[in-house]
Amino acid sequence: MNTAFYIARRYIFSKKSHSAINIISFISVFGIFISTTAMIIVLSAFNGIEGLVENLFSSFDPSIKITIKEGKTFNEDKVDLKEIESIEGVYSIAKVIEEITMLKHGDQWITASIKGVDSNFFKVCNLSSAIIEGETDLISHGFPKAIIGLGIQNKLQVSSDPRYSNTITTYGLLRNEKLSKNNKKAFKPLMINVGGVFSINPEFDNQYIITSIDYARNLLEYKNTITAIEIGLTEESDVNTIKDQIAQLVGDKFNVKTRYEQNELIFKTNQTEKWMVFLILGFILILSTFNIIASISMLLFDKQKDIKTLISMGATKQFIQRIFFLEGLFINLLGGLIGLAFGLGVCFLQIKFHLVKLQNSVIDYWPVEVEINDLFLVFGTVIIIGVLSSYLPVKYLIRKQFSNSF
Repeated sequence: MNTAFYIARRYIFSKKSHSAINIISFISVFGIFISTTAMIIVLSAFNGIEGLVENLFSSFDPSIKITIKEGKTFNEDKVDLKEIESIEGVYSIAKVIEEITMLKHGDQWITASIKGVDSNFFKVCNLSSAIIEGETDLISHGFPKAIIGLGIQNKLQVSSDPRYSNTITTYGLLRNEKLSKNNKKAFKPLMINVGGVFSINPEFDNQYIITSIDYARNLLEYKNTITAIEIGLTEESDVNTIKDQIAQLVGDKFNVKTRYEQNELIFKTNQTEKWMVFLILGFILILSTFNIIASISMLLFDKQKDIKTLISMGATKQFIQRIFFLEGLFINLLGGLIGLAFGLGVCFLQIKFHLVKLQNSVIDYWPVEVEINDLFLVFGTVIIIGVLSSYLPVKYLIRKQFSNSF
């Protein structure tokens, strides 16, 4: 095995009698290099997008959310919050009321989702980091305040600065009144001052207004009912394990969903796109190996004298096959290792210097995140394709071209 390894190594770096063989060998290495580099960069870019989406949703969505299966609201006493708080890994619990409302400021009217929350809400999510104007206080000097999305602010043309007109009117649709053209009692108007503005992404910025749960109860005339319970977990906790524990506590009448499940379509779409692109690049990698077959074929023709010499010295057919199999494998490994290093280098430069910019996005540059599992996956793919693309053609070519010698 050592002799075959030594000969194969000399063949890959030694000068051939025909320059075309060197060119095809270089093209083979270059093809594997480009495919491997592309795999590393693309997978890391998708990881970055997935991480960005997760961070964006973590600013608003809780780690775990409890909702009723039938209907929209439920009595808060139906869920034992103390038992949930006793679960290891549970950091905080917030009660939530969420409903569609109308907002008015001056002559501007829009629809929005009001989200009434208790004082634990900012422990459950990371909305504080998304505040771009004003403060997070939902009650100031005994008066309620609202935190609105940037999109809502732009539509209503309202400021969070108390020196300017920062009062809006919310119109809550009452559940006990029938909605009709002449029934003005179906909506309850209630004024509130804007105390802050958040910006996460257009989906949230154009949809949500955050208020205290007492204000939402007053507006919608809810008593002891809520629409959801949101739960924040510690960083080291296992979200799926805690979800199962909570599901057992609350019973079959409630839905218990993790942040991933709350936004399952978005995460699944990103994962599907990631692996579809990986399969396409894998197919391109397979196409690149045809150059290796051509390179090995020409090398076999070029080294016929060497092969006859080895046969006369007692070399077996398996020994000759091993030499050229290792030759093809070396080409794959050389291209794969260079591509791996180059891809990691490009990712590092993007992480460090943000070379690729994004326009009109929630982030100024393309996010990149390298995962060790992806590195093993890419390199393992290169090795598997390299073994198959070297072993099968070499076995066929040796049997066909040198059968008379054996």
